[in-house]
Amino acid sequence: MATIKLTSKRQATLPVQVCQELGIAIGDKMELLPLHHNNQKVWVLKPVLKSTSPWIGSLSHFAAQAKSPWTREGQGELTGHAMARDSGR
Repeated sequence: MATIKLTSKRQATLPVQVCQELGIAIGDKMELLPLHHNNQKVWVLKPVLKSTSPWIGSLSHFAAQAKSPWTREGQGELTGHAMARDSGR
């Protein structure tokens, strides 16, 4: 059984084996979920899923290559290129 100690700043260090089993690393975000088990309140530690591809700024590569001002039609074309690139096509 793994144990943790809470510091005066309410910080805790998770044992290496717990981090490995959860598949988490430094900087990852976690959720604490309250549950009831055998008439006791327990807390479940759950990793927050990481985004595989950030969408903010995903078109900046193509926008930098633009030879004309932004248009709605151009946005659709850039979006198509970005989606194809992210899907490996």
